Amino acid sequence: MKKLENFVINNPDALQNEFYGNYDPDYWLYQISLLKNCHDNFDTIKNHLTAGLPNVNCDDFKRMLRTELHFLYFQMVETLFEIIFAISTFDDKYLWLALTFSDWKDNYQKIKEFSEGKLSHPDFEAKIEVEIQEQTLEIPLLRWIFYFACSLNITEAEWAKIIENIYKLLKVFAKDFSDRNEYNAYKHSLRFYNRSFALWVGIEDESPQNMQNVGRSDDAITYLEEHIKKDSRGNPCPTGKIQLTTKPFDFERDHRCCLVIYEMIKNIIDSRKFFLLEKLRGEEFQLFTFQDIEYPQIILSKASPIKFSHTV
Repeated sequence: MKKLENFVINNPDALQNEFYGNYDPDYWLYQISLLKNCHDNFDTIKNHLTAGLPNVNCDDFKRMLRTELHFLYFQMVETLFEIIFAISTFDDKYLWLALTFSDWKDNYQKIKEFSEGKLSHPDFEAKIEVEIQEQTLEIPLLRWIFYFACSLNITEAEWAKIIENIYKLLKVFAKDFSDRNEYNAYKHSLRFYNRSFALWVGIEDESPQNMQNVGRSDDAITYLEEHIKKDSRGNPCPTGKIQLTTKPFDFERDHRCCLVIYEMIKNIIDSRKFFLLEKLRGEEFQLFTFQDIEYPQIILSKASPIKFSHTV
């Protein structure tokens, strides 16, 4: 939080109480449900969704809903890691400040390093000392991030499975986010389009029956990106290429991943607010364990795994 070095925070405890008392993780769940339910029940409610709109193309409307959920996935991955990095580096009471004044470029690099197994700080496999039910225990950092000082009635073996599943899921989310040129094309000027995608391989003069389909998807984001080569010293070459890239995605996979990320964010917030806010202490609340999550099925995609680019 370099931007805060020259500022005095008069009452960090009040900021802590205001943030944890009002931040609503369910905001994400409502967005997920809105997009998914509108899509899946479109024929039933389309008169309400398209009221006042002339000449609506229903297929394009549904495609928009799938596209919005796809990019919501990217937004939620970014949010999740921003919270993780903030909570791992600063005191819980400074979470709102840390999120507001985070170094997003540095966090992007951390996400990429984590996806490649190169991240040193925070070290998610490190053990830290935490006081739980008046006992000082040494637990994995990931357990503290997602469960704070909560004690669940489960065995050490079950805890190990939970942490393993969380770690594997985070690696997948980080890898997806690190290839985010399509997300940038969405955020900045909406400079992309979404259409179905199919890739066939074969000799040009052969009949269609001899062509082989190697990739297919109902949805694929097409956008422009730069490709700059580097010399032997790692310096960018003076000229580069512009590529037209098509990247398929699976709406159902995005939905599953968004739900998991919502549960992770909710765990981080709720496990703290029911301890830190005096008015909530002693109340019961739900935590998601991720113990029985079906991995890798949850992150498998029906869309083509092929990302296709060519120079323009």
